[in-house]
This record gives sequence, C-alpha cells and structure tokens, in this order.
Amino acid sequence: MSLVSWRSPFGFALSLVAVLVIAYIIGPLIVIVGSSVGGAGYLSFPPEGFSLQWYSKLIREPLYLNGFLTSLRIASTVTLLSLLIGIPAAYALAYRGFRGASTLVSIFLSPLMLPSLVLAVALTIFFSHWPLTTGNNRLVLAHLIICIPCVLRVTIPAFQRLDPALEEAALNLGATPLKAFLLVTLPVVKSGFAAAGALAFIMSFDEFDMALFLSDPAQMPLTVVLYTKAQLAFDPTLAAAASSLILMMLVLMILVQIVRMLRG
Repeated sequence: MSLVSWRSPFGFALSLVAVLVIAYIIGPLIVIVGSSVGGAGYLSFPPEGFSLQWYSKLIREPLYLNGFLTSLRIASTVTLLSLLIGIPAAYALAYRGFRGASTLVSIFLSPLMLPSLVLAVALTIFFSHWPLTTGNNRLVLAHLIICIPCVLRVTIPAFQRLDPALEEAALNLGATPLKAFLLVTLPVVKSGFAAAGALAFIMSFDEFDMALFLSDPAQMPLTVVLYTKAQLAFDPTLAAAASSLILMMLVLMILVQIVRMLRG
C-alpha cells in the first residue's frame, strides 16, 4: 500500500516534482539524440529533417574509433586491476576485521572526496618529478586511485553482510582457506563484485580531467577526443558519438535485465 496517494495535494506535488526531475535528467539526452539525426550542418533541436550522415561520418573518422578503443582498453585494465586489488582488501577490512580497520577504510576512500581536477594537477606534478611510467600507463595508475576506492565502497558492505558461518563450515569440511574463499565466499557476494566492476569501468571510461592531463597525445581516450573536437568544430558528429555511447549503454542495460529475468 502506498504511503502517500498521488490524488492528495501532497502526493500530486511529489509526483510533479518526480516528473520534473526525470525530465531534467532525460531532456539533454533527448536533445543530443535528436541533434544527431538532423540534416543541418550544425546542432539544432528539433532536428531539421532526418539524416544519418553524421553517423556515417563518425564511422569514417578513425580518431573517434581509436579514442573509443583506447578508452575501452584503459577502462578494462583499470577495472581488472581494481577488482584484483580491491576485493582482497575489502575482504581483509570487512570480513576479517582488525583493530584500526575503520581508520584504514577512511584513508582508502579519501580520494573520492577530492575533485578529479585537483588529483589530475597533483599527479601531473608527481609524474613530472618521478616518471615511473610513460604513455597511457600513467592514466591507468591515476584511474586506480579513484576506482579502487569505488570497489572498496561497494564490496565492503557485501562482505559485512556475509555470514561467517558459511566459510567456517567449508573449512570444517576440509576446504583450504583459498578454496573456501573461491567456492563459498565469492559466489555469495558475486553480485556486489559485478556492481563494483561496472562502477569502476564507468568511472574510468568517462573520466576526463586526468585523461586530459595525463593521456598520451598519440592515443587519446574518447573523452579527450570529444573535448578536442568540440574546441575545433562543434558539429553534429559529436552528438552522433554521444548518442552511440547512450545507445550502447541502453543495449547493455537491456541485456542485463534479460539475463536476470532468464535466471530468475
């Protein structure tokens, strides 16, 4: 039973606010998608005519494709490393709690409180004095600073909700600690790992400030490519690139929902 009926004045006002918030979020996306199929040589909404020429131009432009592949490669590497580092750390901090664990959690999550621009400038200065690596490997290390805390933020509560008796039962039945972790603990909290991996991937793929300061000019991520193109000529090809990303995310969300329905 609903706590507040939409027929009441308060319920109607609350529903109206919800509709306005949704329109505020979805509205810019509709404008971008609409502008990408317009026939004019500039961004306009409502679109003037219908044309897919900007998507054709997007496919023929290698800079966009190379930027997408670069961002995909960096985000995949960062996601894998973030999970490999963050999951054991979260397991130690939450499931195997010890004195001072809460303080360590606060320290590890502290990069999320800093603006990415501040981190980008600080890391640029750091790598200029201590060139540990070159190229986009610097960007991978930079993204780990914000993606590992995201993995910890999601996986620590997942481990805290896990019943320790499950792993203890596996140990009593003869399983080694590693087997108990892989065969009992991980399957129980796998949904949290999937959410952590998705969050890390999205943060790395969409991150702009660090990419602008630290990326290799010869292999620019997609965010930097879009920024550079917007500075030179703001044509509907940018809207086509953004619409393609929106469509890709929409298809992935639909596929995830289908898989969940089939499993259910």
